[in-house]
Amino acid sequence: MSHILIAGLGDLGSGLAEQLLADGHRVSAIRRGQQAPAGVELYSQDLTEGAALLPPDPVDLLVIIMTPSEYSEEGYLKAYLRAPLTLLDSLAAQQPLPPLVFVSSTAVFGEQEGDVDELTPPSPQRYNGKVLLAAEQELSTRTLATVVRFSGIYGAGRHRQIDKAARLARGEEALPAAQWTNRIHRDDCVGLLKRVADGWLAGEEMPPLVVGTDNEGGRNLDVLQWLARQQGLELAVPDQAPAGKRIRSQYIRQGHYTLQYPGYRDGYARVLAARRGSAPAG
Repeated sequence: MSHILIAGLGDLGSGLAEQLLADGHRVSAIRRGQQAPAGVELYSQDLTEGAALLPPDPVDLLVIIMTPSEYSEEGYLKAYLRAPLTLLDSLAAQQPLPPLVFVSSTAVFGEQEGDVDELTPPSPQRYNGKVLLAAEQELSTRTLATVVRFSGIYGAGRHRQIDKAARLARGEEALPAAQWTNRIHRDDCVGLLKRVADGWLAGEEMPPLVVGTDNEGGRNLDVLQWLARQQGLELAVPDQAPAGKRIRSQYIRQGHYTLQYPGYRDGYARVLAARRGSAPAG
């Protein structure tokens, strides 16, 4: 049994904690709120406000899955740089730092064109990508680490594209230009994090960077059209070549993790069915 500390116990963190507990591991967690899955040792606190309260005994793996309290440069700096560094400083005062899994975003790739993957140099233009890249670099200098960059996450409770498709079909919004869309189901985010955590706990040689995306991608217009039709609506889209970046995961392509929802149809079908009350969320 290993001891894993998860900083950030939102949707992904809670899902990961449940899977680690099911495998017999001990899981401690830090979050601002008071709720945690049964079996998790919770240390409720806001890491942006000062020194961390930590488990008194050694931690074998640290997982950081932060969410900013506000979507601004200051909010990102607090969540992705100051809070993790506060945590690492506090933990380093108690023990040698364990390996780290840090959840980042494909926003660090910026507005590139064509295929990008783990070998593509990052080129962020906006504050979110710049702060995340700075956090990746700073945290990776402190201890052994795997950064996991997720593309757009969809799944239970994430209905933005579904609602957008309906508005477009009703003529309430103008049709966007054709672009590549890159996404990954929430359950595959949890599964991929579990695979990376298992690798570190088993003593495998883990890569410094993993991209988390479904590798199928597609045109945003095709996804929106399909989502509209699943809601009984029609949405006409032009035959237009997509612009932007098409994100690929070499880690997944090489067989290190098998996606539960490759592409978007099966995953979104479950989300739509759950929303209609005919199936459990997934």
